[in-house]
Amino acid sequence: MKKNFGVLMPVASLCSRHGIGDFGEASFYFIDYLKKQRYHYWQVLPLNPLGPGESPYMSTSSFALDYRYISLDLLTEEGLLERTPDYAKFARQCVFWKIGEFKKPYLYKAYKKFMELHPRVLSRFKEENPWVSKFATFTVFKDMNDQRPWLEWPKWQREYYNEHNHVPRAYLDQINFIIFMQYIALKQWKNVLKYAHKKGIEIIADMPFYVGLDSMEVWLNRDQFLLDENNVPYLVAGVPPDAFSDKGQLWGSPIYNFEKMKENDYRLMVERTTYLAKLCDYLRIDHFRAFDTYYVVPQGREDAIIGEWRIGPRDDFFRALYQKMPEIRLIAEDLGELFPSVLELRDRLNLPGMFIVQFTIFDDNAHSNKNMIVYSGTHDNETLYGWFKSLNEDQIFKLKRKLNYQYGSLFDLLMRYVFTIDSKMTIIPLQDLMKLDNRGRINTPGTVGEPNWMWRLRKWEDLNKVRYPKKSFFRKRNWEYREY
Repeated sequence: MKKNFGVLMPVASLCSRHGIGDFGEASFYFIDYLKKQRYHYWQVLPLNPLGPGESPYMSTSSFALDYRYISLDLLTEEGLLERTPDYAKFARQCVFWKIGEFKKPYLYKAYKKFMELHPRVLSRFKEENPWVSKFATFTVFKDMNDQRPWLEWPKWQREYYNEHNHVPRAYLDQINFIIFMQYIALKQWKNVLKYAHKKGIEIIADMPFYVGLDSMEVWLNRDQFLLDENNVPYLVAGVPPDAFSDKGQLWGSPIYNFEKMKENDYRLMVERTTYLAKLCDYLRIDHFRAFDTYYVVPQGREDAIIGEWRIGPRDDFFRALYQKMPEIRLIAEDLGELFPSVLELRDRLNLPGMFIVQFTIFDDNAHSNKNMIVYSGTHDNETLYGWFKSLNEDQIFKLKRKLNYQYGSLFDLLMRYVFTIDSKMTIIPLQDLMKLDNRGRINTPGTVGEPNWMWRLRKWEDLNKVRYPKKSFFRKRNWEYREY
């Protein structure tokens, strides 16, 4: 098979003994599967702590990893735990809060054992990662306030790092526990990355453009965002009405103060981008268009119909970024209704963009090239089979004409088309390879909560249902199939 194929699969959606994919056997097994099937890329969603509605795109930190991805079995192998019982092993969905309640007591036991065996390791980790103590303090303060946003905390907690440069010693044990979980999560993920490289698999990770208001970044860097005197955003992020929603999408994220950021070469954005880029091989920048032009909505609106476009940092940010990390490899998520200036910025930077088959199949003017990433669909789309089943008679007729259909399975023909479009890479969600309908959908934009983000592979045997591609699949109609 050609070397530029990959699979989109969230870590959380992998099957495991504990109800959620993790950085242990689940990830290693999936990498082995990709290697065996001769795929070259694994694309994941953001690995940061999940935010409201369990969304990975509205996190409390751009630097931290979600502790629920920690493999308890690897902690057992290290001698920090006895073997833990199964939990929701064959569940069809990830119920994240229940998984957190299950894992945390075992993680605390492992932390106590770790501190007995390795009392100095966390000190070194804190020195090498200055953000982690602040994130741990932020997390402990949230716990103390029943998870309420930092704007509702007592003043001494809201202003703590404006007045002190150390963690609050009265809560040292809780803070060190959070730091331990970050140490373990980062260590386990780096081992996943190392194993992927050993198997010839490259990891594509994902970085949201915005951060949430209730995040460590805003708590510590309020002058870098457009906030009023009460630290409330007077403008919030979103997009106007589009193919996903007639009322637009109102994300509610605070808007960056780009004028202020320019004074220090966009330090906050550069630091979060370079940090995440070191944890993968390619970093996909979600909502890339906002570097060129971004949409703002007045605070208090219930939808995103009323708003305005503003000019982003454009080339200035990328000059600062490449100065800090010239070897960084980025993918631009250039979807939606784009101004020509967005594509001009992408092309000036020579970044690969995205070509989504569900959006382009009926557009005779849409063409991919060797600097594009082809997707059958993304985590925000219907599954390809779900989309296919929803087509009306007129669309089916157009699809048959587009694909020069003569006989056999029209969906098989569509999949062969996806695999053979000219591209830098071709990334297919696992659900599309399994020909799942919309019960396998990951997320529906504009909606919050169940079943978004919750789909999971119940058992590894389900991978036997993967249908594409096979040699015969490519030989039909003389399409290319090359071994490597």
